[in-house]
Amino acid sequence: MIVNKLAKPLKKSIGFVSLVPSFRMAEQYLHLGAIIANNENIFQVIQDLKSGKFDQMAVVVNRYDGIDLPDESCRLLIIDSKPFFMSLSDRYEESCRLNSDVLNTKIAQKIEQGLGRSVRGEKDYSIVILIGGDLVKFIKSSLTNKYFSPQTRKQIEIGLEITEAAKEDLQKEDSPFDVIYSLLKQSLKRDDGWKEFYKERMDEIEEPQEVNQLLDLFKLESEAELHQYNGDSEKAVEIMKKIIDNKCSNESEKGWYIQTLARYHYKLSKVESNNLQKSAFKKNYQLLHPKEGHNYKKIAYLNENRINRINAFVNQHSDYEELMLSIDNILDMLTFGIPAEKFERALQELGVALGFLSQRPDKEYKKGPDNLWCGVNDKYFLFECKSEVLESRSEIIKHEASQMNSHCGWFEQTYGTKEVKRILIIPTKNLTYQSNFTHSVQIMRKNRLKKLRDNVKGFFKEFKNYSINHSCPK
Repeated sequence: MIVNKLAKPLKKSIGFVSLVPSFRMAEQYLHLGAIIANNENIFQVIQDLKSGKFDQMAVVVNRYDGIDLPDESCRLLIIDSKPFFMSLSDRYEESCRLNSDVLNTKIAQKIEQGLGRSVRGEKDYSIVILIGGDLVKFIKSSLTNKYFSPQTRKQIEIGLEITEAAKEDLQKEDSPFDVIYSLLKQSLKRDDGWKEFYKERMDEIEEPQEVNQLLDLFKLESEAELHQYNGDSEKAVEIMKKIIDNKCSNESEKGWYIQTLARYHYKLSKVESNNLQKSAFKKNYQLLHPKEGHNYKKIAYLNENRINRINAFVNQHSDYEELMLSIDNILDMLTFGIPAEKFERALQELGVALGFLSQRPDKEYKKGPDNLWCGVNDKYFLFECKSEVLESRSEIIKHEASQMNSHCGWFEQTYGTKEVKRILIIPTKNLTYQSNFTHSVQIMRKNRLKKLRDNVKGFFKEFKNYSINHSCPK
């Protein structure tokens, strides 16, 4: 709704800019008449804004630093969804370290760089609108907003506070966008009451006294890598063991550093290196596979109550709002057009949220379907995901049908005659003439995927009136 309202061409005296993480996400803006900045035209787009050409919204893709948009060139900035990493090493790290302090600090820094694009001096000002389930979750969740600077946290707090106050003044006949419009108008007209309120609240900021613990970790990492580069693998191993013993906050992070330890050990002992990699992979299935000694681990319910598993997921969150932020983030990723890695990870997380044992055999073991859920009485859901297939595609091609047949065969070989529902998530239900399924396969298209999202959201909305950290409603 925000994009549809603000991205259309309009005669105005100020610049509107949106930062998006990918060209795929920029397509919605393009269809509405915005101009997309790419490598060929980005400097011209910025120059046009600075020279007063404001009719079209300018959309900048995955550039959160190095761009200055002062004064009227950008009075309204939309940051749409959480930033992506560009380099292969950063993207690999992102897939392996989902809840890492190191990674979350990098993401927060990238977001703060984006926030600073439109305010380039002490007297400059800008409205910033943050949208996208993954970004909203990151800035609002108590688990991740701690990575921002005190100034940014205070600005987020002010934004939430004034929005709640404006909602109270909303009349029945008003639309939700009327709240946003009134706040935009108040800021752009430099309302004295608003400016005084903002100044008072920002003056409340107290600089934190604690020392950033990550600096010590970065120092140790740098020292270990330098010793390894200089050929002193023994010293690199010694330092990395200190990190593993003293600096890891969870098992997944420990696995990441054990993998680094395995790399350092490779020159010393290839056998020990492989043993370490096996240990790392057991702690974090997103890491590299060991050369040998790694077999598929079947999942099965062993007298486990599914309600208890749902309860365990719910109780990871401090309150209902934080629970719904997690659910919204998962569901936002379950749409066609989302990259396969993010879609399949979200489907795995959804399985956990719904109390299933949830696994990604293809990702974790390089064999089997994209996702596998196990429910009560050993009943299974097998998913093959084609989230990147264009919605305009009319048929399921032969390769996709063969791939589904192969995964159905893998399930029979691994699990025997267990009851399983086989689901192919793809925008079309029509097979090409050359294709056939060897098993009963159900197709989940756009409407069914939307129904799944709606039903899941409806289910978790039932938790609204409960204190979720005390007991799960029966």
